[in-house]
Amino acid sequence: MKKTLLVTIIVMFLLLTVSCGQKNFDSTKKGPVTIATFIDTEGAVLGKMMVKLLEHNGFQINDRTEFGTPDVLRKALLGGELDLVIDYTGSGQFYHDRNDDDTWSDPRKGYETIRELDREKNKLIWLEPAMANNTEVIATTRVFAAANKLKTMYDFADYVNRGGEVRLICSASFAENIRGLAGYEAAYGFKLRNDQLIILSAGNTAEMLKALVEGTSNVNFSLAYGTDGALEQMNLVVLEDPKSIPPVYLPAPVLREEIHQKYPEIEALLAPLFRTFTLEILQQLNAKVAFEGQEASKVAADYLEANGFLK
Repeated sequence: MKKTLLVTIIVMFLLLTVSCGQKNFDSTKKGPVTIATFIDTEGAVLGKMMVKLLEHNGFQINDRTEFGTPDVLRKALLGGELDLVIDYTGSGQFYHDRNDDDTWSDPRKGYETIRELDREKNKLIWLEPAMANNTEVIATTRVFAAANKLKTMYDFADYVNRGGEVRLICSASFAENIRGLAGYEAAYGFKLRNDQLIILSAGNTAEMLKALVEGTSNVNFSLAYGTDGALEQMNLVVLEDPKSIPPVYLPAPVLREEIHQKYPEIEALLAPLFRTFTLEILQQLNAKVAFEGQEASKVAADYLEANGFLK
């Protein structure tokens, strides 16, 4: 009886020791950190890079890349549901009701402004952005542009005012923004009618550019972004904007202050990565997904390995 009791005590002691050891081990792990992005090609690629890079450096990650539209993602970040996201500096005009401010047309001022406002008001930390302006532009096919001598927004305004056929597909946020279509109209002197617009609720340009190339619903102009990867491959051209109407949109990691304080190494890990991104590089990476059909996860891994981030 005594022997049985002794064995039982020893077993219970060993189980308790293992349990405590396991608990101590778990407490030393970094994370979990929940990473999320918009539903678009660039968000998927950059998000997967952050996931893989942090995992490679010992973080536990909840992968929520391609989480939702900008408004959904922003709300979830503010609510503490997400820890680290990709966002764009020019979006500060919406987040803080400052869309009449020329600040957002300057890459440095725009970044510094959203960084200060979000840290003070929302306890969010904007890390170093990539110097690749993913601004809003209007694109058309190369054939159509050549046939109608369209190179700049001045040419587009003249084309509209002469009664040229226009069917522009774009997002609601672009159509209504004084720094978007409304700003173009005021600056270049033209006005599109409602029947000349196809307005979508979200800003994923993959669907819009597909409609442009295929001429769906007679679309002959489309909203595009500066880093869209399929522009060249789809034989599209961007109408130049000499007045720089839309703001500068630099992609940047944004994380909750609590996470930044707990894991300051996240900033040290991501800054060198984002310094490698140029407009041309992001276009190429996006094209691998949008045009070549590669998985965003593979494109992300290949880039990290080729540039020495997964040693």
